Amino acid sequence: MIDPHSIRPLDRETPIAVIGLGKMGAPIASVLASAGFQVRGWTRNPRSQLNLDPRVKRVRTPEEAVADAGVVILMLTDSQASEALLFEGQVARSIRRDAVVIDMATIGPKAARDHAARLAEMGIQYLDAPVSGGVKGAEAGSLAVFVGGNQGVFQTVRPVLEALGTPHHLGATGAGQTAKLANQIIVAIYIGAVAEGIRFAEAQGMDAALLANVLRGGFADSAILRQHGTRMAARSFEPGGTCRLHLKDLDLANDLLAEGRSRLVLAETIRQRFRDMVADGRGDADHSAYYLTYEDASA
Repeated sequence: MIDPHSIRPLDRETPIAVIGLGKMGAPIASVLASAGFQVRGWTRNPRSQLNLDPRVKRVRTPEEAVADAGVVILMLTDSQASEALLFEGQVARSIRRDAVVIDMATIGPKAARDHAARLAEMGIQYLDAPVSGGVKGAEAGSLAVFVGGNQGVFQTVRPVLEALGTPHHLGATGAGQTAKLANQIIVAIYIGAVAEGIRFAEAQGMDAALLANVLRGGFADSAILRQHGTRMAARSFEPGGTCRLHLKDLDLANDLLAEGRSRLVLAETIRQRFRDMVADGRGDADHSAYYLTYEDASA
């Protein structure tokens, strides 16, 4: 058992490694650098053109990124990517023994608990801390951060998480992942509701953009309506969160239902439609492109 009190106090001079500089990882690294932290970043795709704060130090290998880092933030695609990097690639062996690994991707509670246990054997602390707020929230430092793990470890790295938004400690390892999956279920249903309402109005001859605007401030208002309703009306589906990744999250939630404690009803319909979107080659469209499933006359 690791003693959380053995973790070195965190300050602005403690190196932070951000592994995964994609659409979410790049703004996370930039926000931390702008807050005065010493940030090293690594991405699997060195050809990617990223709008990184120049104070983020780009390094060539993940081992170089994590060397002597007090905090290692993972923002990878899924649990398989985290597993491959940490354990198959043995990057975990390059992480210092009193460091804290914070996985901010959505990997599910089972994977989070597994990774935490394996890192604990190496003397490394772990928090699961998936986020909500999308690319805009990451860029603005206004993410909601759902955290599972040791309370003392959470308090130690709280300044890092607060630079990124509002962190919420929810319980033991895996609690953050559970909250994020619940978030994704609710968001999927909101997207489905907005798409259905807009398509209904359009079929009656109403302008979708007008509808999305006049519903603001009423009981149907939501961030989903304001952001995705506008995208649906304009048929503009440049990806923020993609259909493919939202399907991945709904699949993770569905996999937990074998325990028999809950079931998906509304979200199951949307999960199947996202599956069809991915099968049709539209998995990298923004998840608001779910609207397009209504353009199929048989839908």
